[in-house]
Amino acid sequence: MAKNPIDIIDDSEIVEPVTGNRDFKKMLKEESFMEEQVTVMIHPTTNENEPPYAHLNVNGFNQIIPRGQNVPVRRKFIEVLARMKETRYTQMTPNPSEPDRSVMVARHGLAFPFVVSEDKNPKGRAWLDQILAEVN
Repeated sequence: MAKNPIDIIDDSEIVEPVTGNRDFKKMLKEESFMEEQVTVMIHPTTNENEPPYAHLNVNGFNQIIPRGQNVPVRRKFIEVLARMKETRYTQMTPNPSEPDRSVMVARHGLAFPFVVSEDKNPKGRAWLDQILAEVN
């Protein structure tokens, strides 16, 4: 007679006990903050090689934001936009009498420059400013 698969499984091996000091109320507040609706507009571009929209993904959820339109999105996608930074370099010769010595000068900026046109949460602006101030 075959054993019931449920009888074979030992629950102590599958379920890990919750340990540590986890503040579930704080985690829930942060999660609900990231799920709030915020209206954003990605600036249009004159560069025809740039994509006409931003395709964002957070934990398997996709969001497409076209350029030049106010689009309501969840705050978690704004975080992705704010962290999408790129660095480009320019080669410069600081001393013209030494043309073989050059310096690479870095320029940093957002991959998709954007503006938040509506955020009903009073903490939203400070949150965004903090993310934008972070260095890659």
